[in-house]
Amino acid sequence: MLGLTRIYIADISVLKDPFVFESLLKCVPEYRQKKAMSFKFEKGRMQSLGVGLLLQQACKEAGFEGADEHIAYGENGKPYLVDCPDLQFNLSHSGERVMAVISPFEVGCDVEIIKGDRGRLAERFFKPEESAWIKHFETPEAQSEAFYRLWTLKECYMKVTGRGLSLMPDMFALHVDESENISLSHDGERPEYSFREIDLHDGYRYAYCIKNECKNAPQEVSVVALSRTSS
Repeated sequence: MLGLTRIYIADISVLKDPFVFESLLKCVPEYRQKKAMSFKFEKGRMQSLGVGLLLQQACKEAGFEGADEHIAYGENGKPYLVDCPDLQFNLSHSGERVMAVISPFEVGCDVEIIKGDRGRLAERFFKPEESAWIKHFETPEAQSEAFYRLWTLKECYMKVTGRGLSLMPDMFALHVDESENISLSHDGERPEYSFREIDLHDGYRYAYCIKNECKNAPQEVSVVALSRTSS
């Protein structure tokens, strides 16, 4: 479908099973196998394999095989698909969740596990108005979720620009209005960037940012169940 952005999310806890991990490791290209096994700890290996599996599925459903073999890196380390200039992608992982987005538009995505009070981090890395928005929620739990909403939104904007950590979170502001519309202020208003959030009520926050998206462009979210038969 023209203009379709596909979002893939998976719980990778099944990869704790050595048999499942080894079975799925054989399903991805050699590059991904080596990258996954280069991590010292189990979590890193699981996350690397998980995003590799999602990217492989995303590319297959977009019409081509291989995924990792097509990846190159831009000046600031942002990955792109060499042989598919009409498609953009981005990957993210946190805890036991992985996320992939593939789109005809420039895209960045982020997933974060929700952890306790992050008020000090907000004061350090967020604009004052963003910290105030977090504090207006009444309970610590609601404030924590609000923090991670902004954090994931900021991360996916930093990633879509290709600037990564050279664009610090306190260099721009995000505003969430009463209708849950999200707007960006970065050296002026930036309406060419649109933000989307996904809430699966699973203790994580998911977000992605698209540049120059066509109005009402279709989005498709798939929650992928990994198993030893996944391909």
